[in-house]
Amino acid sequence: MTNRPPFLSSILHPLNLSMLALTLAAGLCSAWWLAPVGFMLWIIMVAIIARDPGLQMTFTRQSREPLSQRFQTRFDRLDRARISIFNALQGVSPVFRRKVQPVQDTLDELVEHTYQLCLNMTALDNNFSVQQISSNFDDDIETMESNIARAANDGEKKEFEETKKSLQARKVQIKSVGTLLSRFEAQLTGTNNAVDSVVTGIASLKGRDAKQIEGKIPPLLQILETEHAEIKHFDAELEKSSLL
Repeated sequence: MTNRPPFLSSILHPLNLSMLALTLAAGLCSAWWLAPVGFMLWIIMVAIIARDPGLQMTFTRQSREPLSQRFQTRFDRLDRARISIFNALQGVSPVFRRKVQPVQDTLDELVEHTYQLCLNMTALDNNFSVQQISSNFDDDIETMESNIARAANDGEKKEFEETKKSLQARKVQIKSVGTLLSRFEAQLTGTNNAVDSVVTGIASLKGRDAKQIEGKIPPLLQILETEHAEIKHFDAELEKSSLL
Protein backbone atom coordinates (compact mmCIF):
# COMPACT_ATOMS: atom_id res chain seq x y z
CA MET A 1 0.00 0.00 0.00
CA THR A 2 1.41 3.39 -1.05
CA ASN A 3 1.98 5.70 1.88
CA ARG A 4 1.18 9.17 0.60
CA PRO A 5 1.47 12.36 2.67
CA PRO A 6 -1.95 13.80 3.67
CA PHE A 7 -1.63 16.72 1.23
CA LEU A 8 -0.90 14.45 -1.74
CA SER A 9 -3.67 12.06 -0.71
CA SER A 10 -6.03 15.03 -0.56
CA ILE A 11 -5.08 16.17 -4.08
CA LEU A 12 -5.62 12.64 -5.43
CA HIS A 13 -8.91 12.20 -3.60
CA PRO A 14 -11.64 11.34 -6.18
CA LEU A 15 -13.84 14.23 -5.03
CA ASN A 16 -11.01 16.75 -5.45
CA LEU A 17 -9.98 15.30 -8.82
CA SER A 18 -13.60 15.62 -9.99
CA MET A 19 -13.74 19.20 -8.77
CA LEU A 20 -10.51 20.04 -10.60
CA ALA A 21 -11.80 18.47 -13.82
CA LEU A 22 -15.08 20.40 -13.60
CA THR A 23 -13.17 23.62 -12.96
CA LEU A 24 -11.02 23.12 -16.05
CA ALA A 25 -14.03 22.18 -18.15
CA ALA A 26 -16.01 25.19 -16.97
CA GLY A 27 -13.12 27.55 -17.66
CA LEU A 28 -12.49 26.18 -21.13
CA CYS A 29 -16.03 25.49 -22.33
CA SER A 30 -18.25 27.94 -20.46
CA ALA A 31 -17.00 31.15 -18.89
CA TRP A 32 -13.33 31.88 -18.16
CA TRP A 33 -14.16 33.59 -14.86
CA LEU A 34 -15.50 30.30 -13.50
CA ALA A 35 -11.98 28.85 -13.51
CA PRO A 36 -10.52 31.10 -10.73
CA VAL A 37 -13.62 30.55 -8.59
CA GLY A 38 -13.40 26.81 -9.14
CA PHE A 39 -9.70 26.76 -8.30
CA MET A 40 -10.36 28.60 -5.04
CA LEU A 41 -13.03 26.06 -4.08
CA TRP A 42 -10.70 23.23 -5.08
CA ILE A 43 -7.88 24.60 -2.88
CA ILE A 44 -10.29 24.88 0.05
CA MET A 45 -11.46 21.28 -0.45
CA VAL A 46 -7.86 20.03 -0.66
CA ALA A 47 -6.96 21.85 2.56
CA ILE A 48 -9.99 20.47 4.42
CA ILE A 49 -9.30 16.86 3.44
CA ALA A 50 -5.52 17.20 4.06
CA ARG A 51 -6.23 18.31 7.63
CA ASP A 52 -8.45 15.33 8.33
CA PRO A 53 -7.18 13.78 11.63
CA GLY A 54 -7.89 10.26 10.43
CA LEU A 55 -5.82 10.78 7.27
CA GLN A 56 -2.96 12.28 9.26
CA MET A 57 -3.06 9.43 11.77
CA THR A 58 -2.97 6.84 8.98
CA PHE A 59 0.04 8.53 7.37
CA THR A 60 1.87 8.67 10.70
CA ARG A 61 1.24 4.99 11.40
CA GLN A 62 2.33 3.86 7.94
CA SER A 63 5.49 5.99 8.12
CA ARG A 64 6.78 4.35 11.29
CA GLU A 65 9.90 2.23 11.20
CA PRO A 66 9.62 -1.38 12.41
CA LEU A 67 10.50 -2.12 16.00
CA SER A 68 12.13 -5.05 17.71
CA GLN A 69 9.59 -7.89 17.85
CA ARG A 70 9.51 -7.84 21.66
CA PHE A 71 8.37 -4.19 21.48
CA GLN A 72 6.41 -4.20 18.20
CA THR A 73 3.50 -6.33 19.38
CA ARG A 74 3.12 -4.31 22.57
CA PHE A 75 3.33 -0.97 20.80
CA ASP A 76 0.80 -2.10 18.18
CA ARG A 77 -1.63 -2.89 20.98
CA LEU A 78 -1.12 0.59 22.42
CA ASP A 79 -1.66 2.16 19.02
CA ARG A 80 -4.89 0.19 18.52
CA ALA A 81 -6.19 1.61 21.80
CA ARG A 82 -5.50 5.08 20.47
CA ILE A 83 -7.48 4.30 17.31
CA SER A 84 -10.34 2.88 19.39
CA ILE A 85 -10.75 6.17 21.24
CA PHE A 86 -10.40 8.12 17.99
CA ASN A 87 -13.18 6.04 16.44
CA ALA A 88 -15.31 6.48 19.56
CA LEU A 89 -15.25 10.24 18.96
CA GLN A 90 -16.62 9.94 15.44
CA GLY A 91 -20.31 10.69 14.94
CA VAL A 92 -20.89 11.78 18.54
CA SER A 93 -22.36 15.00 19.89
CA PRO A 94 -20.12 18.08 20.10
CA VAL A 95 -20.51 18.03 23.89
CA PHE A 96 -19.28 14.44 24.18
CA ARG A 97 -16.36 15.14 21.84
CA ARG A 98 -15.34 18.27 23.72
CA LYS A 99 -15.38 16.48 27.09
CA VAL A 100 -13.45 13.44 25.88
CA GLN A 101 -10.98 15.19 23.55
CA PRO A 102 -8.41 15.79 26.36
CA VAL A 103 -8.17 12.02 26.79
CA GLN A 104 -7.49 11.60 23.07
CA ASP A 105 -4.85 14.34 23.11
CA THR A 106 -3.11 12.93 26.18
CA LEU A 107 -3.11 9.43 24.70
CA ASP A 108 -1.68 10.79 21.44
CA GLU A 109 1.26 12.24 23.37
CA LEU A 110 1.77 8.98 25.25
CA VAL A 111 1.71 6.89 22.06
CA GLU A 112 4.12 9.12 20.14
CA HIS A 113 6.56 9.35 23.06
CA THR A 114 6.39 5.59 23.57
CA TYR A 115 7.10 4.99 19.88
CA GLN A 116 10.21 7.17 19.94
CA LEU A 117 11.41 5.39 23.05
CA CYS A 118 10.68 2.01 21.44
CA LEU A 119 12.83 3.05 18.48
CA ASN A 120 15.73 3.83 20.78
CA MET A 121 15.21 0.64 22.74
CA THR A 122 15.12 -1.32 19.47
CA ALA A 123 18.57 -0.01 18.56
CA LEU A 124 19.77 -0.96 22.02
CA ASP A 125 18.18 -4.40 21.77
CA ASN A 126 19.79 -5.07 18.39
CA ASN A 127 23.21 -4.10 19.72
CA PHE A 128 22.63 -6.13 22.87
CA SER A 129 21.82 -9.21 20.78
CA VAL A 130 25.02 -8.80 18.77
CA GLN A 131 27.06 -8.41 21.94
CA GLN A 132 25.57 -11.58 23.39
CA ILE A 133 26.43 -13.58 20.29
CA SER A 134 29.94 -12.21 19.75
CA SER A 135 31.14 -12.05 23.37
CA ASN A 136 31.99 -14.83 25.79
CA PHE A 137 33.04 -12.97 28.91
CA ASP A 138 33.32 -15.95 31.24
CA ASP A 139 35.82 -17.72 28.98
CA ASP A 140 37.75 -14.49 28.36
CA ILE A 141 37.92 -13.71 32.07
CA GLU A 142 39.10 -17.26 32.81
CA THR A 143 41.78 -16.88 30.15
CA MET A 144 42.97 -13.62 31.72
CA GLU A 145 43.16 -15.29 35.13
CA SER A 146 45.37 -18.01 33.64
CA ASN A 147 47.54 -15.36 31.99
CA ILE A 148 47.88 -13.52 35.30
CA ALA A 149 49.02 -16.72 37.03
CA ARG A 150 51.61 -17.36 34.31
CA ALA A 151 52.79 -13.77 33.93
CA ALA A 152 56.58 -13.55 33.60
CA ASN A 153 56.84 -10.15 35.30
CA ASP A 154 54.85 -7.45 37.04
CA GLY A 155 54.36 -5.51 33.80
CA GLU A 156 52.65 -8.41 32.06
CA LYS A 157 50.63 -9.20 35.17
CA LYS A 158 49.36 -5.61 35.36
CA GLU A 159 48.25 -5.65 31.70
CA PHE A 160 46.36 -8.92 32.18
CA GLU A 161 44.72 -7.59 35.36
CA GLU A 162 43.57 -4.42 33.59
CA THR A 163 42.11 -6.48 30.75
CA LYS A 164 40.32 -8.69 33.27
CA LYS A 165 38.81 -5.64 35.00
CA SER A 166 37.67 -4.29 31.64
CA LEU A 167 35.98 -7.59 30.76
CA GLN A 168 34.26 -7.76 34.14
CA ALA A 169 33.01 -4.20 33.80
CA ARG A 170 31.68 -4.92 30.30
CA LYS A 171 29.95 -8.06 31.53
CA VAL A 172 28.19 -6.09 34.27
CA GLN A 173 27.22 -3.37 31.78
CA ILE A 174 25.65 -5.79 29.30
CA LYS A 175 23.77 -7.56 32.08
CA SER A 176 22.44 -4.16 33.16
CA VAL A 177 21.28 -3.41 29.60
CA GLY A 178 19.49 -6.77 29.42
CA THR A 179 17.68 -5.94 32.65
CA LEU A 180 16.72 -2.51 31.30
CA LEU A 181 15.26 -4.02 28.13
CA SER A 182 13.25 -6.56 30.11
CA ARG A 183 11.95 -3.87 32.45
CA PHE A 184 10.89 -1.70 29.52
CA GLU A 185 9.12 -4.66 27.94
CA ALA A 186 7.25 -5.22 31.22
CA GLN A 187 6.43 -1.49 31.39
CA LEU A 188 4.84 -1.64 27.94
CA THR A 189 2.67 -4.52 29.07
CA GLY A 190 1.58 -2.61 32.15
CA THR A 191 0.92 0.54 30.12
CA ASN A 192 -1.24 -1.43 27.70
CA ASN A 193 -3.34 -2.82 30.53
CA ALA A 194 -3.82 0.66 31.97
CA VAL A 195 -4.70 2.19 28.59
CA ASP A 196 -7.16 -0.62 27.87
CA SER A 197 -8.99 0.37 31.05
CA VAL A 198 -9.18 3.94 29.72
CA VAL A 199 -10.66 2.69 26.43
CA THR A 200 -13.27 0.75 28.40
CA GLY A 201 -13.96 3.84 30.48
CA ILE A 202 -14.55 5.98 27.39
CA ALA A 203 -16.89 3.37 25.91
CA SER A 204 -18.94 3.39 29.11
CA LEU A 205 -19.47 7.15 28.87
CA LYS A 206 -21.61 7.00 25.76
CA GLY A 207 -25.20 7.82 26.50
CA ARG A 208 -24.42 9.63 29.76
CA ASP A 209 -25.18 13.29 30.38
CA ALA A 210 -22.51 16.01 30.31
CA LYS A 211 -22.17 16.22 34.09
CA GLN A 212 -21.55 12.49 34.45
CA ILE A 213 -18.99 12.55 31.64
CA GLU A 214 -17.18 15.52 33.16
CA GLY A 215 -16.77 13.70 36.46
CA LYS A 216 -15.31 10.58 34.83
CA ILE A 217 -12.68 12.27 32.67
CA PRO A 218 -10.12 13.39 35.35
CA PRO A 219 -9.48 9.82 36.64
CA LEU A 220 -8.96 8.61 33.08
CA LEU A 221 -6.53 11.44 32.39
CA GLN A 222 -4.68 10.62 35.61
CA ILE A 223 -4.16 7.04 34.44
CA LEU A 224 -2.62 8.22 31.18
CA GLU A 225 -0.46 10.86 32.86
CA THR A 226 0.83 8.30 35.36
CA GLU A 227 1.75 5.89 32.58
CA HIS A 228 3.44 8.67 30.63
CA ALA A 229 5.49 9.63 33.68
CA GLU A 230 6.63 6.01 34.08
CA ILE A 231 7.57 5.82 30.41
CA LYS A 232 9.59 9.02 30.76
CA HIS A 233 11.70 7.41 33.49
CA PHE A 234 13.20 5.19 30.82
CA ASP A 235 14.45 8.22 28.89
CA ALA A 236 16.86 9.00 31.70
CA GLU A 237 17.89 5.36 32.07
CA LEU A 238 18.52 5.06 28.36
CA GLU A 239 20.80 8.08 28.50
CA LYS A 240 22.97 6.26 31.05
CA SER A 241 23.47 3.29 28.76
CA SER A 242 26.67 3.38 26.70
CA LEU A 243 25.97 0.26 24.67
CA LEU A 244 24.35 2.22 21.84
